[in-house]
Amino acid sequence: MNRTVVSFNIERFRKLLEIETDGEKRRTIINLLAEEKNKIAALDGTISDDRHCFSRQCAKCGGELSVLTQSSRLRPPHDHVVTTYFECSRCIHIQIDDRVTPAGDHLDDILRLAMAEVGASKGNIQLLDRGSQSLFIAAHRGFERPFLDYFRTVSASDNCACGIALREQKRIIVKDVDGDSNWTPMLGVARDAGFRAVQSTPLIGRDHRVAGMLSTHFDGPHCPSEDDFKRMARHIARAFDIIG
Repeated sequence: MNRTVVSFNIERFRKLLEIETDGEKRRTIINLLAEEKNKIAALDGTISDDRHCFSRQCAKCGGELSVLTQSSRLRPPHDHVVTTYFECSRCIHIQIDDRVTPAGDHLDDILRLAMAEVGASKGNIQLLDRGSQSLFIAAHRGFERPFLDYFRTVSASDNCACGIALREQKRIIVKDVDGDSNWTPMLGVARDAGFRAVQSTPLIGRDHRVAGMLSTHFDGPHCPSEDDFKRMARHIARAFDIIG
């Protein structure tokens, strides 16, 4: 990735926005601009200086700004960046605001709501480290240190629910760990943690590959219904926005 080329593209798209009046073309340019800004962020491991320039008034003419579109991304190691593009209708000027919050705050909220939808007492969200191709816990609820240490990282070769879900790239439901041979080596950990059933749902990123995992755990033998998963789906969609 060539920084000079990316910087040139950003400047070119910004100039195009100043003269383009067609709404559809403007949205296309904004999306292209967002992609180039994300490339710069990937090179820097940070966000652009535009994050400091935001105000509710247009920086050029002082007119009122309205939200045009938003994009979001996960910035290494664990920050969530929401980029908002504002438009001034008076001078057709685009103003950009980058807001950074710890991704864990968003993921914890998503996990809490997802657990409530399916009646789970415990749960966790894992993210995939592309280098090692292993899942690591980014948010958790209801678990103590022994469980978190045991499942600190999980790979596709592991036979826990999330490991199998990573390997097969599909949702895995274990109705009762006591009766599942894959869980025999891990029964002590499961009993100490206080769960008998678990489901793991892969979080698929925009590149159509597994980017993370959402798992919910239940005190007794249990199998969530299709309606449970439909209700949980909206929270999974929010997770896509963060990690995709």
